[in-house]
Amino acid sequence: MGPVKIFSLCLLLAVCSALPAQNRKYSISGVVVDSLSGKLIPEVNISVVGASGNWTTNAAGEFTVQVQRIPSILYFSYVGYTIGSFLAEKQGEKAIRIAMLPETREIGEVTVTGEKISKLIKGDTLNIIDFEIEDDRIVIFASLYKNLKDQRLYLANLKGDTLSHLQVSNAGKEIKFPEIMMPKTEFLIRDFTGKIQFLDKYCAHEVNHYFDRLTFGYDTQYPDFIGRVIPIKCEMEGKLVFQVSTVTGNYTFFYGRGSQEGTPIKFVQDKKAPTRYVSKELMAYAPHDADFNKKVSAPMFRKGKELFVFDFFSNHFEVFDSNLNPVRKVPISFQNVNVIDGLVFRFSTVDIDVKNFTQTILFDEKAGKAYAFFRYRSDNKQYLKEINLETGQIDRVITIPEYSNISDVRVYDNALYFLYDTKVYPYYRLLYRMVI
Repeated sequence: MGPVKIFSLCLLLAVCSALPAQNRKYSISGVVVDSLSGKLIPEVNISVVGASGNWTTNAAGEFTVQVQRIPSILYFSYVGYTIGSFLAEKQGEKAIRIAMLPETREIGEVTVTGEKISKLIKGDTLNIIDFEIEDDRIVIFASLYKNLKDQRLYLANLKGDTLSHLQVSNAGKEIKFPEIMMPKTEFLIRDFTGKIQFLDKYCAHEVNHYFDRLTFGYDTQYPDFIGRVIPIKCEMEGKLVFQVSTVTGNYTFFYGRGSQEGTPIKFVQDKKAPTRYVSKELMAYAPHDADFNKKVSAPMFRKGKELFVFDFFSNHFEVFDSNLNPVRKVPISFQNVNVIDGLVFRFSTVDIDVKNFTQTILFDEKAGKAYAFFRYRSDNKQYLKEINLETGQIDRVITIPEYSNISDVRVYDNALYFLYDTKVYPYYRLLYRMVI
């Protein structure tokens, strides 16, 4: 369908929608089949542009849809197939045959260690909004296809088989984390105990999955959750490790049993931070209470009885033992880039690569591996760089498919998980898994 025809169709639909509403409905019926095998496809999602209802094909792949106006555009979606469409231009359309094409290149035929990238969740198409991994199980927050009001938590295994679900509502809480410049609506957060919390407008709800059945546990009110739970990064032998960030520095300290004061163990400073991300001109015109600053991040993780804290600005990560005593510093350079500096005499200097390096460290707690996450603007590609935790060197570079619209990247058990935003109507999000 060419641009002129699409424009004409949209104009016609707009004119039709402006006419007085009528109670008359038009029936459209047919079957949906696999374009290659000819087999009928049951449970295909059907939606109509401008209509709020949703339909599906029956067990025999048959459907009947009632529309309120002609022409109407029908969209057909099913996991594993590209989205199909049909333009109903006359009333009483019958015996329509919709041939859906199996999906082969939405993300790409990238092969890594002998296994292709795979779409994880099977069954009905879901718009996946957020997910977290806990104990070989994935908790997923999603809405049903094109029905944003029908929100659910799903429990799935690492193969993508859904095990149970729980109806939810009023999801989402806006939170400003130090490593981001603007507040972001969060739905699922994995806390320092490893438990997953579901956030709605009232409080944070602990998510349990005993015997693969989803239930809610303790509730934490937001003043305590945001002020006391989120700053805790991990627990070490009964000690709670906290971080507090400012525009120029990041402070890591811990509270021991019965201690009323925190004991500092690490300070990370970025002297260029106040002007590194937001210009003084922008801040001058911003509202007085606006916070566009990205505060200093010092990623950390626990591996066994050791704690690792990264200092990108002093070119090392520091390792602490189970008593949180420093035991060694390991030099790193993967985060740096040569830049041109100086006003009169231009010269090359080394600085943190803020354009491409996301300052994100992903730790695979099951495999015991750490990765630095990069988004290169020059070629619009994304990479994981595996960090040798003994030498600080990069052992290997893993290329993620050349798509810019992926988010919520996680690593677990030598696999990469991420959300991918589709580029075609109706623009829903899918969960993918990639062996690394």
